[in-house]
Amino acid sequence: MAWYPLRRALCAIACSMLTAAAAPVAAQTDLSALFAPAAAAEVAAVAQDWAGRLPTPTDWKVVRTGVDDVTGFTVQAVSHEIEGFTHYGGLRYPRLWTQQGRFPVLVLLHGGFDGLTLDFLVNFDANFPAAAFADSFLVVAPTFRSEPLNGGQPLGIRISGGEPSPFDRDCDDTMALLTAVLLNIPQADPGYVVVLGGSRGGNVAYHLALRDPRVRRTAIRYGPTDFFADHVHLGAQERLDAGDTGDSLGREVADRIAGPWLAGQITLEQARQALISWCVLPHLRVETPLQIHHGDRDTVVPPLHSARADSVMQGKGATPPQFAYYTYPQGSHDPDSLDGHEQLVLDYLLELPALTEVGAAVPRPAALKGWPNPFAGGTTLALTGPGADGKTLAEPVAVEIRDARGRIVRRLELEPGGETPSRNWDGRDAAGRDVAAGVYFAVLPGRRGTAPLRLVRLR
Repeated sequence: MAWYPLRRALCAIACSMLTAAAAPVAAQTDLSALFAPAAAAEVAAVAQDWAGRLPTPTDWKVVRTGVDDVTGFTVQAVSHEIEGFTHYGGLRYPRLWTQQGRFPVLVLLHGGFDGLTLDFLVNFDANFPAAAFADSFLVVAPTFRSEPLNGGQPLGIRISGGEPSPFDRDCDDTMALLTAVLLNIPQADPGYVVVLGGSRGGNVAYHLALRDPRVRRTAIRYGPTDFFADHVHLGAQERLDAGDTGDSLGREVADRIAGPWLAGQITLEQARQALISWCVLPHLRVETPLQIHHGDRDTVVPPLHSARADSVMQGKGATPPQFAYYTYPQGSHDPDSLDGHEQLVLDYLLELPALTEVGAAVPRPAALKGWPNPFAGGTTLALTGPGADGKTLAEPVAVEIRDARGRIVRRLELEPGGETPSRNWDGRDAAGRDVAAGVYFAVLPGRRGTAPLRLVRLR
């Protein structure tokens, strides 16, 4: 694994300089009482509140089952009742699913405020270097309160009830969905639960790691950790005084905490409790299972959030493999910009001790790879991994290139011989025409256990 101690230190210094330069200025609205440093008693009160919450789901239902036309995954829309409203989630079943098997669980947490999409559920791991998630993990993805599950043709659109309550209550709903899955799907292994979340979902992933003892490991991409940061204070101030701000975290604090407090809808004590409950830094423990990834050029969630989590964890004595932090010099608020993080996430979430009944290890069958990807002219497709030795293959391996709607645009064959069967695709369809820019999938028809390869054609 590649460590970047000097880069991490420089990042922390740069972030502290930026936040110092961006310290809140005098304005019409005084938020200093809200953003005063949290007292130990306030942090303890939030922790006690968390401990007193036992989100118990009722009225579990499988709302709809379908198959995604492009990837072939079996997916489900499921629901349960919590706190008097219906909460929805999406499930993605592994390709090697059997009724007699026992499968590890990956809790997948989306970012943003537009809901959970089918594309995210079926394609979040399309660029991962192995098919272990696709082959062996039951993927459990919650929606968040008042937001939709945009399940496309297989699942339709479902909208969760409840009032929006980002970050803190998002964790309650996720814990309840996980409980419902473990209670109602006997093949789901309660001894092997891991989490992957990014942005808003990254913050929820921190909360899960802190609150849910079933979580064994947590991989986080650019999750916010410190809502007391100067840039959040300034952004909330701008939102209230000028009507908007470029700081997305400041906007959320202004709209959901500071604004209601100033309007007299909640007390200062309640506002501060909400703000502290959004933060994770005061609650981190040395045993918190975390792998953190953050790009140095992230302007949505500044890298200082992960750098501060790293500082807290290292200060408590946290070490690999339970804890690790990686930075990416050209990385932005996009997982595709975090070059090489997929292998790190894969290794971290797969290499757990004491697997229960999954087997000696999570199976990793042969996988399709393509390089370059994204590509402009052409790309080389290759079959790698177990069962992909070109010297032992008896016949060519068929490959179908499909567009985002599942239509076959080209058929190719990977020829036996050599160590790795491979073939160049020149970016043309069966009629010899250049295909349009966009997303395509390389599929091995009839070959069990191998996930489609997501390809991006550039202009």
